[in-house]
Amino acid sequence: MTKKQRESVSKYLYDISKGIFLIVVVGNFMKGEWDIFSITTGIWAAIVFFLWAYIIEGGVEDE
Repeated sequence: MTKKQRESVSKYLYDISKGIFLIVVVGNFMKGEWDIFSITTGIWAAIVFFLWAYIIEGGVEDE
């Protein structure tokens, strides 16, 4: 994978992480629902995608 591709993939995964957090976690709070399973799963999924992006981005060398 080229440097540009790694940067693009890491940005995409960061965006997925934000999207999951907003839709699942914040969405439940806005509805007033307290579904612990959904909130916990959403937080874990957001963390997994964030760490995946962080690991991929770590392979990108600074210019």
